[in-house]
Amino acid sequence: MKHRYQIRAYETEDGHFETENFTRKKAPSPKRDRPLQDGVDWQVEPFSEPERPEKKRMKKRKTKISEKKKPRERRSLFPRKPQEPEVSPLDSGAFTVPDILAPASADLNNRDYVVVDGVYHTYFYITGYGYPSTVGGGWLCPVIESGEGINVSFTFKKQLRESILPKIAHTTMLNRSRMREIGDTRQDFEEVDGAIDSGLYLKNEMNRSGEDFYYMTTVIEVHGDDLETMEQRAAWLETRCTALGMTVRRCDYRNEEGFLSTLPLLQLDPDIERKGRRNVLTSGLAASFPFSSFEICDQTGVMLGINQHNRSACMLDVFDSQKYSNGNMCVMGMSGAGKSFLMQLMALRYRQQGVQVFLLCPLKGHELRPACEAIGGKYIKLSPTSKDCINIMEIRRSTLDTDSQLGRLAERGDSLLADKISKLHIFFSLLKSNITEEEKQYLDPALVECYRRFGITFDNASLHNEDGSLKVMPDLHDLYDLLREQPETKSLAVALARFATGSAANMGQQTNIDLQNKYIVLDISELPSDLISVGMFMALDFCWDKCKESRVEKKLLMLFELWTLIGSSSSPIAANFVLEIVKIIRGYGGAMVGETQDCHDYFSLGDGQYGRAILSNSRIKIVLPMEEEEAMFTQKVLGLSDEETLQVIRNRRGEGLLCAGHNRISVAFQPTRTEYDMITTSRADLERQMMEQQEGVAE
Repeated sequence: MKHRYQIRAYETEDGHFETENFTRKKAPSPKRDRPLQDGVDWQVEPFSEPERPEKKRMKKRKTKISEKKKPRERRSLFPRKPQEPEVSPLDSGAFTVPDILAPASADLNNRDYVVVDGVYHTYFYITGYGYPSTVGGGWLCPVIESGEGINVSFTFKKQLRESILPKIAHTTMLNRSRMREIGDTRQDFEEVDGAIDSGLYLKNEMNRSGEDFYYMTTVIEVHGDDLETMEQRAAWLETRCTALGMTVRRCDYRNEEGFLSTLPLLQLDPDIERKGRRNVLTSGLAASFPFSSFEICDQTGVMLGINQHNRSACMLDVFDSQKYSNGNMCVMGMSGAGKSFLMQLMALRYRQQGVQVFLLCPLKGHELRPACEAIGGKYIKLSPTSKDCINIMEIRRSTLDTDSQLGRLAERGDSLLADKISKLHIFFSLLKSNITEEEKQYLDPALVECYRRFGITFDNASLHNEDGSLKVMPDLHDLYDLLREQPETKSLAVALARFATGSAANMGQQTNIDLQNKYIVLDISELPSDLISVGMFMALDFCWDKCKESRVEKKLLMLFELWTLIGSSSSPIAANFVLEIVKIIRGYGGAMVGETQDCHDYFSLGDGQYGRAILSNSRIKIVLPMEEEEAMFTQKVLGLSDEETLQVIRNRRGEGLLCAGHNRISVAFQPTRTEYDMITTSRADLERQMMEQQEGVAE
């Protein structure tokens, strides 16, 4: 039995002492028979603690499975770490990211190169003393744009100003001390003097101009599919860098380190960094970035071909007014160079972008027909033998206000009849080259009278009937009858007789074709030589009217054999009309592309004033292969370098020099197979197509 001892006691009325358990309620204890010891007022007595009743354990009631409460799910704030597999990924055969990025094979046992996945790689670095002392903007561009198989990796490390400035000052002080000990006749005198100047320059730029100090290292990678190609590119690179005043060294026995240094890991090999490190300030760092490029790749343009310098895609958007001051283009090259092929290729691809395209062809127009009909275009043949006709006297426009579509300006009542009569004067000057001023004066009222007989006056409202439909326009037959009535105009009637009662009477009728197509080819190749300029003007007049209808819609006017309008066989009036189109077509949302064989054609009329003006108003020029004599003349006109001129002479068919703004690149114009089959004029290709067609019919 356990005992608990109390240290407090009290005496009762009968003289006995009692103890009290202070842990319980105060209650008198039973009397004691045994008296206290003599001389003791109190004593500690043991007492037995009452036994506590045992608690009966309640049997736990068994609950059914359905009555059990489901444990409450707790959301973990942090995801649990996945349990590590019992075996490593390598042992289990699983793929990891390094497995995907790493090459499948690598041969690192050669001194001059490494072979990674069957491709040969060799590495160069520009030595620390091999950089030019003074550089301009984009000074690394010639190396970066070296072409296919050459890549440049340059690394910059910024240094703390607090640690660099004292080092520069200390080195400059030591060099000054050395300067006092050596004479000006010693070989190292200039080196020490240059080191002092460099140190003072660095201190001045860092303290006064706020520039920072960097260490720069440049590593150049040369690769090729075979060893011979790689070595050729490596030799070309060394020659190129020497010409630019830079010294490069090959990473002999350290090509593996060079390969790792060019990876996007920012881990440069210490030995390569030590040999190729060069100090540079912020201005030199900014000039090192290749902001300038001879790559033409307009994202909204059409693809012309492949850049032969770096094998990149060449894309051109002639309607990008922010990049090109105007979208006019001149294409020139010798016969068989591929001018017509290139013109059709551009026309087809711009048509795919929804651009309104007009093609005027005075020679070999039949070559344009297959592609035109294949894409659902409109092929119009203007000749005495054709039934197609465009009435030169028809007034097609509804207003001379090109901003009427925008609706932001008040309407003007400029006379459409006066505008048409001014163009008919040009038509007669081409028809009758020796027309006199007196005949012009008689012609003008005759034209006014001819339109008046059809109820058309200088009031634009007279062009329409009461129901709003367009009135019937006079044609050349009606004008011919009118000119015969007056003796003063009979000479003009004689000149016009060919289109009224002669062999070309079909060309003087009313318009009988649909002119609302997005791709229109105007073929005047079967016109006699004395009517080519007249037929070209008739077609050009229609295209120009369509171009001036709106300034919002994109239009592309493509003129084949431009020499027929601005060459020696044309007239100054027609040349002025073409020059006017070239100068102002940009204001109507359009662009003109002119094609001719030789550059001399631009300067054969009026001492070259028309051709010179057209070239100066054409921001984009394409020079296809030429003979040497013609290439030399083109070099003077366009300001080409000797290297570019030599490239023009050596180019093969389908290759040319593209001059777009300040960029000049050599391009290989490449069509798709479908485009090639539509455009090709090769006899062998046409024979192959005919055989395939016959085989298909036989099957």
